[in-house]
Amino acid sequence: MININLMQAYELDKLSKLGISDKEILQTLRTGEVSSWCTKEPNYEFKETLALYQEGEQQFLDALHGNYRIKYVTLPGIQRLLHLRFQLEETKDFRLAEAGIQDLVCDKAIISKLLTMLSTNWKITQQMDGTYRIFAI
Repeated sequence: MININLMQAYELDKLSKLGISDKEILQTLRTGEVSSWCTKEPNYEFKETLALYQEGEQQFLDALHGNYRIKYVTLPGIQRLLHLRFQLEETKDFRLAEAGIQDLVCDKAIISKLLTMLSTNWKITQQMDGTYRIFAI
């Protein structure tokens, strides 16, 4: 498992949703010309993706397929990841609290992925009512 930064996680999530094959992604990264991706996702420059690729192709592929841990995540970062990666919405799927996320409603597969992804400064617990809580430790 590779450690990546939060922006790399955001870019990888967007890249994985563009419908591009791994082979095409690698070919593009080898040339360093990612402007076609920027056209499809204008809010992203994919510079962090290029930097991650330059650390090693196999590590990049592992990260692209979700085998990563984010080095440091803030509460707003978790909130955005829940939305971008898992399509979970505040007030509908969870409640934002001062110290973390409360009343998160999702399946165990998402919790498993979050346990792998989140930096070690966060803990996830299941509540008596079956919802989850994510809080800083």
